[in-house]
Amino acid sequence: MKKSSKAERKLQPKAEKAQRVELSLSLLQDKANDILNSTSLDTKAIQTLVDLLKLTDNEQLHVQASDVILVLEVIFKNLLKRNAMHVPLKNEEHKAKNKHAKCLSLYNELWAHLLNFMTDTDSKAAAEMSLKVAMQLLAVEAKHPISPTPKSKKNDVWPLNRLHSILYTIVNAEHTQIAPTLKHFEKYARCLDVLQNLLQILPQLAPEKSTDEIADKVLNYLAIVNLLDMGKSVLNDQQYHVKSSEFEFDYEKGRQDLNLIWQSILKIASFTGLDNEKIHRQVLVVLLERILPHLEDPIQLTDFLMDSLHQFDGAIALLALQGIFSLMQKQNITYPDVYEKLYNMFYPRMFFNKFKARLFYLADIFLTSTHLPENLVAAFVKRLARLSLSAAPEDALIMIRFVCNLLLRHTGLQRLIRATPAEANEAIVDPYDINETNPIKSKALESSLWEMVLLQKHAVPEVAQAARFVSQSSLPVMEFDLGPLLERKTCDLFDDEVKQQAKQFMLHYDRPSNFALPKQDIVTKYWDFI
Repeated sequence: MKKSSKAERKLQPKAEKAQRVELSLSLLQDKANDILNSTSLDTKAIQTLVDLLKLTDNEQLHVQASDVILVLEVIFKNLLKRNAMHVPLKNEEHKAKNKHAKCLSLYNELWAHLLNFMTDTDSKAAAEMSLKVAMQLLAVEAKHPISPTPKSKKNDVWPLNRLHSILYTIVNAEHTQIAPTLKHFEKYARCLDVLQNLLQILPQLAPEKSTDEIADKVLNYLAIVNLLDMGKSVLNDQQYHVKSSEFEFDYEKGRQDLNLIWQSILKIASFTGLDNEKIHRQVLVVLLERILPHLEDPIQLTDFLMDSLHQFDGAIALLALQGIFSLMQKQNITYPDVYEKLYNMFYPRMFFNKFKARLFYLADIFLTSTHLPENLVAAFVKRLARLSLSAAPEDALIMIRFVCNLLLRHTGLQRLIRATPAEANEAIVDPYDINETNPIKSKALESSLWEMVLLQKHAVPEVAQAARFVSQSSLPVMEFDLGPLLERKTCDLFDDEVKQQAKQFMLHYDRPSNFALPKQDIVTKYWDFI
């Protein structure tokens, strides 16, 4: 009896707390309805709801704060449509003027709470919800501005100060806190009106040298810039956050603003020195993905990209190489050592680089031309074949297909395919020097593709089957498409193999009633199974 009564006493406070929360949730909607249906503006009731947002220490109250924000969203949307926050002129009633001013003050206080929730790491849902509510309020305020302005000028009715405060909060937060907010903000950045205003505001928010925690602010700033997509897909979608017949996206104005943003990034790079590899890598990603196609004078990037290519390796060198390739393709610049640099990017550690798919993609494009010297392409063939011996199955499969494609493009290299005595005890002497950094001097043409014969005994059947192309009477007629292979993982190879092998087994369609064990077995002798 004592134990049961003790347990009841433990559960009783929890039940009472849950009941209080449930009652408070039910009262929120009633209060909102009373405020909206009242003939006069009840600022005290709104003040009570806004004050609830300060109680976020307790878990139960944190959930309550989320519900309060949603209720306040409905209230202030309606008040904006009624112009309840537009402060009357001097000759109007003093009482109404005070109420409208108080309502505007509470609206600004709500915005302050929303900005605090956006960088809340304890609850990703709260961060996403706060941003969603803020953008919805921003859309209503754009249609029903608190301080109306002439509609002849574009974007004048847009509350740029609200959007500026959102961006300012994201830039000045800790870098680990903004991931949920940025992920949710990406869909708004694809709206052309939001995009136009982002391009206008971001040059003003570039971190300065004197600021504290400069690394976090720079990464946050670059993360926002990485959302600025001015590609054809976004422009053709014609999505708008605030629908207005007066607004039309100005590409030339956006392009000028984007160039100003890039100048701000270069200033940041000058005082950070780009010694921070994480910042350097993110600068290159933003440059390649968002800025390079819209730059007014891309030739000026040549020194920056070549310095990045020569002074760094790994992901930074790879991204710089992609930028140089874009300049070679569109601006006709020449870079004689590009193939040597590309050749030296293929080494065992590159398999652990998250940009390795980009490396295979770039190498495939660089080696597309059939006018390349045979000894140069042969070096790539041997390097890929040698790396396939120690690579993961998914990477080995890509490189085997790549080698086959190169042999199809350069038919003269098919002499590398010669029978290697697999069962003989003869030692294989390979003149190819894998440690040579210059592919021309690697003696690849004097070698053979004995690695492909060895890979035919690979433990993964799909890899072994792919390597058998060297033992067939003729090579494939068409090249393999490397695109689908670039994103495959080991688990995908395993699943495909299981699906093929599962066809060999028959299934029992009748549900068994008991265990099928041999008679007179030691298990059935001592135990009974039901």
